[in-house]
Parts: sequence; C-alpha cells; structure tokens
Amino acid sequence: MAISKKDAFGQNLSVYLYLENGCELKLELKNSKTHKKKMTKGTTLFGKRGQAVRKAITERTPRSAEINQKGTEMLALEVVSTLEMPYPVYIDSVSGARMTDVDGNTYIDLTMGFGPHILGHRPPVIEKALFQQIKKGWHPGLHNPLQAQLGTLIQKASPCSELTLFCNSGTEACMYAIRIARAFSAKNKIAIFDGCYHGALDSVLWNACPSSPRNHPTKEAEGRGIPAAIAEHTLMLPYRDSTAFDLIEQHHHELALIIIEPVQNSNPQTDVGDFLQELAEVCKKYGVLFMFDEVVTGFRLAYGGAQNYFGITPDLVTFGKIIGGGMPVGAVSGRAPIMSLFQKRHVFSAGTFSGNPMTMAAGIAALEYMHDHQEIYHYLQQQTDRFSREINHFCKEQKIPAQILNAGSIFRLYFQANTIHSSRDIDKQYSTAEREFDLHLMNYGVLIPGIHLAFLSTAHSPGDVEMIIEAFKQAFFEIRADGLI
Repeated sequence: MAISKKDAFGQNLSVYLYLENGCELKLELKNSKTHKKKMTKGTTLFGKRGQAVRKAITERTPRSAEINQKGTEMLALEVVSTLEMPYPVYIDSVSGARMTDVDGNTYIDLTMGFGPHILGHRPPVIEKALFQQIKKGWHPGLHNPLQAQLGTLIQKASPCSELTLFCNSGTEACMYAIRIARAFSAKNKIAIFDGCYHGALDSVLWNACPSSPRNHPTKEAEGRGIPAAIAEHTLMLPYRDSTAFDLIEQHHHELALIIIEPVQNSNPQTDVGDFLQELAEVCKKYGVLFMFDEVVTGFRLAYGGAQNYFGITPDLVTFGKIIGGGMPVGAVSGRAPIMSLFQKRHVFSAGTFSGNPMTMAAGIAALEYMHDHQEIYHYLQQQTDRFSREINHFCKEQKIPAQILNAGSIFRLYFQANTIHSSRDIDKQYSTAEREFDLHLMNYGVLIPGIHLAFLSTAHSPGDVEMIIEAFKQAFFEIRADGLI
C-alpha cells in the first residue's frame, strides 16, 4: 500500500507499507520523483493482546476519536500526548485522584497536571479560593493585592527567595532567570546538564549527543528552528560526574549561570545531595551564579522544595504551576542584589497576565494549606515508596526488565533492569513494550503520562495505590503474553 504525502519542504513523498507474515511492519519513505529511499524502519506489529486492547479502548472512546478528527483540521498541536493511539483520550472532568473522559470512562490519574496537583484535582481549599476571586474579576490588568501575599509565602518557604518575579510558565521563568543572570554577571554563556529539561526556550533545548563522551558531552538541538549560533552560548555538562566541576573551572570567566534540576525529570533520584553540594561550592568558588530549576520539585519534594530537602541554597530558583495551585504561573526568585535589577528596570520583563488574581488566589490557598499540613509529605513519601518497592520486587521476582525510580512522590517507569546513574544509562531496547504497557494500564483503569514522569497526590488513598500496583502487574503480564519482554 502506498500513501502520497508532502514532506516539510513540499516534495511529494510516498509511504510504502509492507505486511510480512502478519507480524512485521516496514515503512519506506520515498521521494516520488527519484524513488530514492529516505527512511526505513522496522517495528513489531501488535500481538493478540495488543490488538485486543486497542479494540477495547477504541470501542469505549468514540467521542475522543471524533474530537481529535475535528481538531486536526485546525490545530497544529495539542498538549503533551498521552498514549500511543490513533488519537488521544480527551478529558471532560476531574476530581480527587480521578479523571473522566468525554465518553464517561473514569481512570485513576497519575498525571496530576504533570506535577502541580499535589493535593489532587479540584481540592476544596483551592476551588473555594477560585470561586471567591472569580466573583471579583479575573483579569483587571493593573496591580492586585495578592501578588505580594503569595510572594511573602514563597519568601518564607524558599531560602534564596528574597525577591520574586511572577510570570506565566516555567519556560518564562527560566527565560527571565537566564536574562537576569547575564545582566548581573555581564557574561553570556550558561551551562546545563545532560538529561535536563528547562522548558521550551531555545537556550536550553539541547540534548547530549548519544555518541559523545559521557564526561564531556556535546549537544544537539531538540528539533528544528533553533539557530546554530545559540549553541555558542550554552555549555553541556555531564550529570553526576566530577568532570563537570573541571569544565566550570575552565569556562568560569564566560559563565553567567549554572542551571540544574535538583532532581531530574528524566532520572528522579534523591541520592544526589553530595553532587549538588559540591556543585554549589564550585560555583561559589569561581563566581558563577547557581540556579535550581524547581518547576517540578518546588513544594512537591518538600515544603519549599529541594532547597529545604537537600539543605542547599542557590542564587536563583524557578517555580511552576504548583505555586499557583495548578493554575498557569511561573516564578523566578533569588537573592536581592540580583533580582533588584528587575525593580530598577535595568532588565526588561513584561506580561499582561503575570500575577493575575485568579492564579495568585489559588496559589495562596495551596501554599497556606501545604504550610499548615506538612505531614502530607510524609504520607506521599510513604505511599510512593511502597508503590515503587512492590513493583520493583515484582519485576525482579518475575524477571521483568523494568524498574521504578522515585524522589518523594515523583516517579518514573523504565523498561530496563540495569542501574540508572544518569540519562546516558537509559536504554530504549524495550520501547515497544513500554508503549504497549501504557495501553494495557489504561485498559485496567490507570492513566500514566506518555512522558512516563508520574505523580501521586494526597487524594490517592492507600486503596488507590493498591489498585495501581495491581494494574501495573496485570499490564506487565499482558505484554509478556505478547512476547515483548
């Protein structure tokens, strides 16, 4: 079968599909003029269990299919994808630890808004604050009294946060942090670590080249559209490798800022305290500003975030939606001598929706509740440790090449048995099994993000955690029955 299609440059291409023995799908992308092969890819077609789960999910989600079909006619891209299906599942409503899709199917949710819903979906304390504020208005445009109130809560909770600037996303927060660091230091280069993610900003959209040395990674852009000239201003450092300290020493005269996720999204582990402490000391020694990107870990790993968890105070820190109770927000905070450049208007910042009263009201309610109920962190640690421990024991006992890593209530599933020290250890050997696992898990009533960074919340009861454990086990058995592991 051949399907005509135009490539990104307007050239006519044909996609040739060959079915061999009912189990092998080969894709050949050819230029229709030259018939020259552009790409060849082989992948195992779905086994009996895989075919059955697709049929079951498709039959249950006709409205999602319809919405997706209409959406593709006018939307270039929607939110982060969920699962490997012909179409995503569209969510209609949420409550506590559960999501209900547009077809009425309910799932236990492990996405939790990609992290900020530490109290679960629609917690009464935040919902009440939003209702009260919406009666007053949601976007006056001018100053409102709530920014200073939320800023004070952050100042008291976050050791480095002497002054705070609110914006609308984690990406914006990192953008402003880089800008203020360059202005303060009068240097242009920044440094990031392999395996990092700091938002959709060109300066930080780089990956370590897989073929480059682990202790001296080179970088490649995350997709097209990022000018090569930007690469000159970003240094890639090896994560959890002392060579990083040597590279900082070597480049300190041109480095404005070192950015690190204290716990990486790609590798959530908490045995990194010594590395972070030495990194902070090296930055101080060579006069390079040091920043924690806490868009995910802030107020989730601990009240106040990784600064309090590890006992390390950086120069700057960024936060994300958790400080807005799950509403759109970002923030950059830091030492007053640095952040005062914003106050003095020496560094430009703007955003007509920044600090909007709806987000500020939700954030105040969330942070006040977390401050007054810090026992939630013990509960979340306990339940996530229990989940990780049981799944890891099950995988070892069943000789399944998979493992869970977690940092507090942040966890990630990997389809490999070997030890993961950094993102360079992550193996894609079982990517098909990973994709199929997600579908089976969904069929057993549990939704996990397609990026596999998942979260528990206080709304997840011990009974919910038990159901998640059983769903994981059954999903593993399903992909084993198809011979994928």
